[in-house]
Amino acid sequence: MKLVIKELMILLMWYPLRIIVRFLPLRVTYLLGIVGGYILYLISRDKHKIMAREFGLIMPNRSKAEINKIIKGSFINYCISEIEVLLYPVMNKKFIEKIVKIEGKEYLDDALSKGKGILLFQAHFGAFQMTMPAIGYSGYTMNQVSASSSIWKEGSDSVAHKKMFDVKARYEYTLPVKHISVTSSLKPLFNALKMNEIVGITVDGGGGKKIVRIKFLGRDAYFQTGAADITIKTGAEIVPAFIITENGIRHRLIIHRPLKVNPALSKDENRKNILQGFAALLEGYVYQYPTHYGYTLCLRRLRASLDAYPLFADCDVSNVNKKTKTEWKVADYAQKK
Repeated sequence: MKLVIKELMILLMWYPLRIIVRFLPLRVTYLLGIVGGYILYLISRDKHKIMAREFGLIMPNRSKAEINKIIKGSFINYCISEIEVLLYPVMNKKFIEKIVKIEGKEYLDDALSKGKGILLFQAHFGAFQMTMPAIGYSGYTMNQVSASSSIWKEGSDSVAHKKMFDVKARYEYTLPVKHISVTSSLKPLFNALKMNEIVGITVDGGGGKKIVRIKFLGRDAYFQTGAADITIKTGAEIVPAFIITENGIRHRLIIHRPLKVNPALSKDENRKNILQGFAALLEGYVYQYPTHYGYTLCLRRLRASLDAYPLFADCDVSNVNKKTKTEWKVADYAQKK
């Protein structure tokens, strides 16, 4: 029954609602997200338990009632972010200026003045996908490295999910962004940096061939090294960015001062310092806005046996294939050395 409800919710959202939402006031759209998130909270007991465990590990001093409130907020935040994607086709400069306030734009301008491009470090935190239109409609040339929705479609057995991914893929290409697929050549990424453009990349994902073990949320965590390696190789500026969702579908996109490569350190040392520095920033946001990261914590736990590596080293990897376990051991050994 729960599965049927979820499938119906997806079909309603991506078919009649995707048309209707364009004509609704933002406050009504926001309320729809709250209602949808609350329904998901009530019927997704499996995800509820996983979030409770994850938040219990990273926030051991929070009461059960406080954790439960965060979990409910996580479902609502997720649903609002998904509904917001339905607005992609009607977004423009005026729309973005109405709903997104960018703080720290001077860091982008200063970094671009160096002439080597920007790697905009992001995380799967809150409505991170809104960074693309926010930057793109602000006059910057924006590229985004990501797994297209069409790729996720291939791994789904749900008819509703497949239809959703079809529509979502079309909507992504209405934005003022050049998409760079993680499954294809990264030549467009290097070309974009040579052209002194901005390239967005999420650093806390489960992809990538190489990982580094760092401290994150009080636990040992694995972050992919690809983004750090690119900046070390190209000299591109590393600019962290995080987006906060506030009441009524309003956002604050916070741009931070660049993370620097230290020429006196080795490549391995710089790689770890860069990722540890970014993780420390992300950690601060997670503790301050835990509802923005609850769904990511849940999905990374659920995908621990499917992704190349888990987010946290203490994750149960008993079902992970032998090759991946070996890769973890190699990475751990390299860190110990």
